[in-house]
Amino acid sequence: MFTEALTSWWLLHSARATSHRPPEWFQSRQEATLRRLLVHAYLNVPLYRRLYDEAGFRPEMFRTIDDLTRIPPLTKEALKGARIGEDLARGVDRSTCTVAHTSGSTGIPIQILVGPYERCWRRAVAWRILFEHGFRWTDRTLEIRMTHQKLHWLQRLGLAPKDWGSIRADPGVWAWQLARQHHACVVAGAGTLEVLAKAVASRPVRPPRVLISDGETLTPRARTIVRKALGTEPVDVYGLEEVSNFAWECEQHAGYHISADSHLVEVEAPPGEAGPLRVTALGMWTMPFIRYETGDLAAWATAPCPCGRTLPLLATVHGRAVASITTTDGRQLLWPFFYELLGSEADIVCWQVRQMDLRSILVLVVLQRSSTNRLDRVASRLQRKLSQDFHIEVQEVDSIPLESNGKRRLVIPLPRGFDPQDRPIA
Repeated sequence: MFTEALTSWWLLHSARATSHRPPEWFQSRQEATLRRLLVHAYLNVPLYRRLYDEAGFRPEMFRTIDDLTRIPPLTKEALKGARIGEDLARGVDRSTCTVAHTSGSTGIPIQILVGPYERCWRRAVAWRILFEHGFRWTDRTLEIRMTHQKLHWLQRLGLAPKDWGSIRADPGVWAWQLARQHHACVVAGAGTLEVLAKAVASRPVRPPRVLISDGETLTPRARTIVRKALGTEPVDVYGLEEVSNFAWECEQHAGYHISADSHLVEVEAPPGEAGPLRVTALGMWTMPFIRYETGDLAAWATAPCPCGRTLPLLATVHGRAVASITTTDGRQLLWPFFYELLGSEADIVCWQVRQMDLRSILVLVVLQRSSTNRLDRVASRLQRKLSQDFHIEVQEVDSIPLESNGKRRLVIPLPRGFDPQDRPIA
């Protein structure tokens, strides 16, 4: 335990010292680490050996970042189709590993084995984001999740103490916890924070110093609601269960800084344009993730952040490429398209767009005041934007509940395996 604590502290200390390094330093470090990781994966992980042999790739073919696209990407399909143990490094002692799972929102959940070093690395990359925003070792954190993780032994001794809130609990319980313990840091998904914000309306709380939103899209409207209720500007953080958090807003909220000392991120599009996002976790050796296709879309910023950090900067993270509405001509409409229309309606508290078939969309809205005219107006605005190819139904509901993982999906696409000849889903 002491060794893991010391390793976590050293990784955290090293990461915090890199935020203002020159870009050339990050590139040199990424290239050196990736060269070692590629050799390790090819020699010790059967899945990579098979994928690279099939593509005719050898680790020595990568020398610099310019060679990055020569490395075959890792897809979710390859992971899910791997034989048992094929994605793990040979000689791994499973008894020393912990197991994490993805949510399975895009299909079958992926199981991730995390070795002792990776536990330290993942802890350090997550804590690094907190410390970038003024977190202190004495700060108490409230984290609201579906499942509670075990406290680190240092936390049980009083360093970075943490309380857990359950997604299944009444939001009033979260508000009571926050009011009673005066947490300096709150961590939860954007939808969960919005629910918490409404729960504290009748129970004033001391504003937390650090407010982290992760796991899903933080819309401008949700940001405003949370800031007004909790008295703190939320910080949007992006990551994946597979590779931990690696992109985060700073105090300027001008984009998402990449933790370039721990992750190598690619966006397959020119700066300013959205494209598929890939990530390489430079600290994961038990179960490597090299050029991992996240299934998300993002865009590089076209100007540096005013904060002065030299870390690479994403302008936006659009979220799941599959979480979109498909038009009859093959275009994909992501949540920002609908937010421009629905987020500007003052009476709409929250909304969700569901594609029922290729020509039918159902829009669920929660209104501050029930109004048939408002529903007709929303339907008319959407119809003008989407053309007559779509039949649009706008339906008022009392609430749009969070999913079991604490998230609220803004856009629900066609179900997997949908046959265009099928009748609309009831």
